[in-house]
Amino acid sequence: MTSDMINTMPGNTPNKMPGKQIRESLNLIPPAALRSLCAAMILLLPASAQARAQATGKTGAGVAASAAEGSGAKAPSSVTRRFEKQGLVVDFSIKSTPGSDGKDAGLVSGADATVTFKVSDARTGEPVRGLYPKAWISAVEAGRSPGDAECKDKVRSFMGGLLSVPADIDLNNYLLLTLNHDKTITFINPQVSFNITKLESIIVLPGAGADWVPSKNKDFLYVTMPDQSSVAVINTITRKLVGTIPTGDKTRPMRIAVQPDGRYVWVGLDGSPAVAVIETEGNRLASTIQVGSGLHNIAFTSDSRFAYVTNSRDDTVSAIDIRLLRRVADIGVGKTPVPVAYSTKSELIYVAAINGEAISVIDPARQQVARTIPVRRGVVALRFEPEGRYGFIVNQVDNSVSVFDAATSAPVATAEVVKGPDQVTFTGRYAYVRGTGSEHFSLLDLGGIKTGKLAPINIQGGRAPASQMPEEIGVADMIVPTPEGNSVMVANTPDQMIYYYVEGMMATMGTLQNYKRRPHALMIIDRSLSETGPGLYSTPVKLKEAGHFEVPMLIDQPRLINCFQLEIAEAPGGKSGRTGVTLAVEPLFKGEKFRPDNPALLRFKITDSITGKPVLGLRDVQVLSFEPPGIWQQRQWAKEAGEGLYEATQAFPRDGLYRVMIRVSSRGIEYADLPFTLVPVVR
Repeated sequence: MTSDMINTMPGNTPNKMPGKQIRESLNLIPPAALRSLCAAMILLLPASAQARAQATGKTGAGVAASAAEGSGAKAPSSVTRRFEKQGLVVDFSIKSTPGSDGKDAGLVSGADATVTFKVSDARTGEPVRGLYPKAWISAVEAGRSPGDAECKDKVRSFMGGLLSVPADIDLNNYLLLTLNHDKTITFINPQVSFNITKLESIIVLPGAGADWVPSKNKDFLYVTMPDQSSVAVINTITRKLVGTIPTGDKTRPMRIAVQPDGRYVWVGLDGSPAVAVIETEGNRLASTIQVGSGLHNIAFTSDSRFAYVTNSRDDTVSAIDIRLLRRVADIGVGKTPVPVAYSTKSELIYVAAINGEAISVIDPARQQVARTIPVRRGVVALRFEPEGRYGFIVNQVDNSVSVFDAATSAPVATAEVVKGPDQVTFTGRYAYVRGTGSEHFSLLDLGGIKTGKLAPINIQGGRAPASQMPEEIGVADMIVPTPEGNSVMVANTPDQMIYYYVEGMMATMGTLQNYKRRPHALMIIDRSLSETGPGLYSTPVKLKEAGHFEVPMLIDQPRLINCFQLEIAEAPGGKSGRTGVTLAVEPLFKGEKFRPDNPALLRFKITDSITGKPVLGLRDVQVLSFEPPGIWQQRQWAKEAGEGLYEATQAFPRDGLYRVMIRVSSRGIEYADLPFTLVPVVR
């Protein structure tokens, strides 16, 4: 963005200015020997995976659930199990979470719960920190108690990340979400053994998404759709669009933020003198509050007492009392205010004016500007590093980043960064600056702040700059930190790629082709076990189904493996038993070899896994063929070719080992529910 462009302020100029825009498979390609080993392991697994896929309603799990339901006994609200070995005690517990009405149905299907592993020293009882156990929840037949060898095999399978043997609930993974140019959101699991990635879901939005934010517990995702005058609501557990919330006729919802306590989600309605407030309990529009005109960005005090909304055309900031949902002040600031941020250290609000030459510092106690911090014109982004003390000012005219100390309001350091910088994000050690005019991003060591010196390093994060597609530069983050804390994902729109960077390296470590979609934003939803207290490792879960389960757990050092037992009751009024997969699919081309570019007939025999009879009349058998790690893929519909026979013709582009999977949405079967078939293609 040039200085002339900044002064013109087009109607779609974003708040975080412009655009915070792991791989279809994270191309950390393993050595050939490892690939061969993985392929060999996969070939050994389809039989067991198919047996699992054929498990249906009245298995042992279903019988047990029915018995629990019939007994009339209330399901327990918590379960605790203990395991001791090599001087460590591991206490596994799972506790249900009461609903919004305060009632606790117990550990039943559909309930929310918290899984916790407490690790302590067997002799002293002192908590043991920094172990980070891995764990899964996996269905088993009623009455089965696996031995040590079987437990170790199951852990090994889950650690291998094979798509044909997924756990019912993975307690270790995080999901990478991409908001795409084609009105879709993709959910990708980037942690499948770090050599295979899994596209878990694709959600089609009613309109193009602009910005997004998760709810505080990350169960819901809210996506603004300016062309629809509404906000899409997505359940991140079921990964389904559950509804839309209109924000008013002809409004343009753009920026969106959730307040710290999670009660309300706030939506700036660009071009309208208003913000919309969504109540997360019930996902309904709670209020529309009049503010100034122009583009709106939003920040909150840490106690969720006040919200501050920038009004770019009026050169004001509106202060809103959140308890009353009422505007209490309009505060004059610099020319064209858009970036706004709150410092947890100073407990003050900071507002940058794009066409002004100062940052206005607002005191929430008095609702007025307490002081100003001189800057040069062209500030398009403002954020505080994780500790909340140092503010980072991104100037797109100067191609620079400046840092000030919130404790003193004094400038600390300035550095030249990549061309057209528009966003800054942080890990614990570094600041990352995205540039719209460069295929690189700038890396700034936060340790340099204390010495007053910033020494940026530019790392290539793509083959083309975002400015090649200026109409697709958006407002949401394009660089996001991973839960590991020492790496980031970087989206590149023109490349249709996502890059994986590990701190300390001079180049990105891997790439993801975003399934031929151009990413406009990235987000990571972390559902992995984390240390929530000394020796306590917890994560929230949604209990999807009733039945008997085991919880395999692995601690690396010292090496401990154990499978805890768990039973989930059927929810009152719910269906008895696990739904399972009721189709058996036999690929009739298994073992055949095909030549590249020659049409190959892929024929499947589909039968009912209970009766063994052919299944007729399926109209939505979709065949996915792809070349790992995602270099090439195609989807097509299979046609019915006889009693229980379905076929599709596929041409493979070159030599290689391909995978073929099917889904049948009308029967609730996704690609991951059935084992894939390996197809060798050679000349």
